[in-house]
Amino acid sequence: MERVTRDALRAMADGETRTFDLPNAQACDNGKSVAYQLQNQLRCKFSVSTDYVNNRLTITKTAL
Repeated sequence: MERVTRDALRAMADGETRTFDLPNAQACDNGKSVAYQLQNQLRCKFSVSTDYVNNRLTITKTAL
């Protein structure tokens, strides 16, 4: 089972897009929250797209 972690988001390169297959909708919401909280610390912008039907979260990291 995949998870959205701070380490996974830190490891992403600028311009990289990563898709996370998650177990349920709550995990999607939690992952989105982690990304938005971490962007200020990493001085970047995370764009998040949520597919609740397939429990899939797609995150793109962009440099500021």
